[in-house]
Amino acid sequence: MKKKVLALLSALTIMATGSMTAFAASPTVPGTEAPAQGQVVATTVTQMKTATEYTSVTQVSDGFSVTTVTQTVVQQVAVTVQNTLLNNLSHIGTTFASAATSGSAQIAASSYSNIAAAAEDSTKRVTASVLSVVDVNAETATKASNGNYVVTMNISSILSTDAIAVLHYNGSAWETIIPTNVSNGSVTFETASLSPISIVKLEVESLTMAPKTGEAMAMMAVVMLAGLAGVIFCGKKYFG
Repeated sequence: MKKKVLALLSALTIMATGSMTAFAASPTVPGTEAPAQGQVVATTVTQMKTATEYTSVTQVSDGFSVTTVTQTVVQQVAVTVQNTLLNNLSHIGTTFASAATSGSAQIAASSYSNIAAAAEDSTKRVTASVLSVVDVNAETATKASNGNYVVTMNISSILSTDAIAVLHYNGSAWETIIPTNVSNGSVTFETASLSPISIVKLEVESLTMAPKTGEAMAMMAVVMLAGLAGVIFCGKKYFG
């Protein structure tokens, strides 16, 4: 009887282990990788929207249309942003800034240079805001003479000074595209194929924060009390 119970437990353990292995090795959502050597800046991906919400805030230029991706694609983007953009900020920032200074892209070179400089600064944090994840479809649009579609995506929160990156799923992997133009409310880029497209904004902020309002008020109260005590002490000494 004991042998049968042990055999049953052993079989259940093997089945459970096999299930866990299959779950961890998901082929759809990649795992988070380590940052590039020498990168010490803190990084974060802001809270993601749902696939439907992304469609509602995204418009596209004439000849194209947008449709809603699956929630799995949104999850893919979150990890891809970390691995492809945030984990190698020096390369991303330098490459994009170079495109701006060479005149091949009308984007804010200084914004991307700031991203590159932050990579080795532990007092900074770089935040990636995923502004859109949608399927872009060609309705009446045709490719330009260089074989690429020229797409303009309209998202009201974009500013011309923003450091914007475009991610495109080419059927086998996510690739990074440098925009050809970033303007208030829109980003333009070229791509050989369409499929899922994501628009990402990168921002640098300092981790050295000013005291919160409550903390500042408390500190002010302490200073005032200390000053009042000094006045009382001096008064007693003078008039006493």
